[in-house]
Amino acid sequence: MEILQSMAAVVTIATGVVVYAKLINGNRNLFSELKKKFSNKVTMVIDEFDEIYEAVEIYLTKNMSPKKCKIKVSTTETGEEKENENNPIKIILEHNEKVTDFYDDHKFKWVWLQSEVKSFNLIFRKEDYEYVLDTYLSHIRK
Repeated sequence: MEILQSMAAVVTIATGVVVYAKLINGNRNLFSELKKKFSNKVTMVIDEFDEIYEAVEIYLTKNMSPKKCKIKVSTTETGEEKENENNPIKIILEHNEKVTDFYDDHKFKWVWLQSEVKSFNLIFRKEDYEYVLDTYLSHIRK
């Protein structure tokens, strides 16, 4: 009799876990949408076909610290960049690597992604949106 009660308890617990897992999985999109709605962050995507992409790549390369992120080193092709004529080594972020940049008392997070198209995600606070458009991206382009 005790064995049957134990088995019934195990079945009840297993059923509860399955129902709970389905509930969470079914509401994953809802949780994701709620998170986006109440987040104070904005993500800008800069893909490799945009002229600012190269400026971001150069800016981050010059400002990143090897102590704070994983970097990728490769040789550059001849004539690829005038800056690198004396130094044929190219340093870039590793895929999915995150870099935090502080500029003029503002905090920015950069993530380099590589899928079908290479891109940088720039993540910052919503209240800094105008600052990013008017000042920060202009600073990077220089």
